[in-house]
Amino acid sequence: MDEANLLGSRSLGQSPDCQISSEGGTDSEIGGSECERDSITSQLARKEKYSDEALEESQAKPWFVGPVLLFAVLAVSSAGAVTKSMVGVAPITNAGWRLQVTSIILLPGFLWQWLRLPRATRERTKESTNLTILAFSGVALALHFGLWVWSLDHTSLAHSLLFVSTPPIVLAVLACLQGQPLSRGELNGVALGMVGVLVIAAGSRVENDNDVTLLGDFGAFAAAIAFVVYISAGQHLRGWMPLYVYAFPVTSVAALLLALGGIGLEGLEKSSTGEICGPFGWVRKEYWLPTLYLALGPGFVGHTGLNAVLRYLSSLIIAMAITLEPPLGTALGWLLGVSSAPGIWTCVGGVVLLLGTLWVNYSSEQRKIKSSSKASTVGADNVPEDEGTDLLLDP
Repeated sequence: MDEANLLGSRSLGQSPDCQISSEGGTDSEIGGSECERDSITSQLARKEKYSDEALEESQAKPWFVGPVLLFAVLAVSSAGAVTKSMVGVAPITNAGWRLQVTSIILLPGFLWQWLRLPRATRERTKESTNLTILAFSGVALALHFGLWVWSLDHTSLAHSLLFVSTPPIVLAVLACLQGQPLSRGELNGVALGMVGVLVIAAGSRVENDNDVTLLGDFGAFAAAIAFVVYISAGQHLRGWMPLYVYAFPVTSVAALLLALGGIGLEGLEKSSTGEICGPFGWVRKEYWLPTLYLALGPGFVGHTGLNAVLRYLSSLIIAMAITLEPPLGTALGWLLGVSSAPGIWTCVGGVVLLLGTLWVNYSSEQRKIKSSSKASTVGADNVPEDEGTDLLLDP
């Protein structure tokens, strides 16, 4: 065999003998089968090599991932206690203050990304359909924060944090109602979560907790539903729209709606119950610092940090970390003296509810992994060798 044929056969992943056999056309079927097996073995070896390299790359995490995740979870968990410490502020007004300052913080990032956007993406962003989705997301975000802060005034901190942390269960229930396929683990997690809710609700009656009301619990749960609507609407845009280009207008719409809602429902200066109102009341000396913290801490460090580590950690790990928010937030509230220690039934029901949430998260992640694995296998079997390798490496 000449040198050109040898190089050509190596470039195809075949042995020189296989190349001669395929050219001669007179070899036995056994020889052809051996060549076919050599080609398949070479292809599988290449795919295994690329898969191993991708795995090693995904496992190489920067040193800051752990600390960023820790501070992000702590920041998010502190929001309830700090909000509850702002005594004398009307709830809708309070929620609006946080989003006003958050919008100001997001503005530089929005301008930087907007000016660097390709013209086609900028024009796509300004399409009426996408502007409508942005506005709708802002409405859902306003409802989420307004209902949640309102619930803090009408139930205990522990109950509010537990019920507002149920979006995974809400998503699973909605998927089931829409006829989407769910795994047995997801259904079991939903059932376990509902048991936890019943234990919490019944326990508050047994313990005679004056801080807890059914209406306040329902407000926190309604906030969880509003959050599901918010993230569901955002999924249509976040696949191609940069983070700040999405977050700034949505947060600004929510801040504006909460400001108008606060004026209409609570007043301009003081509500009928004597609470502080007004869209710019956060500039008062007793309120500007906690409002700034809520925007910088839970709003920026918390959510931006979680988005940053999502590049290096699976969404399941992030979801499990966020599940720590209710117990951490309750403990912080007790340490700051803004809430009492939860009763035994709240603790028991809370553990059951959080376990159900974790079960749903884990089962959902496993179902997605299996579906993705099947899709990759089918794709690799029906495309040429190089394309199959690219498909396996596609994140």
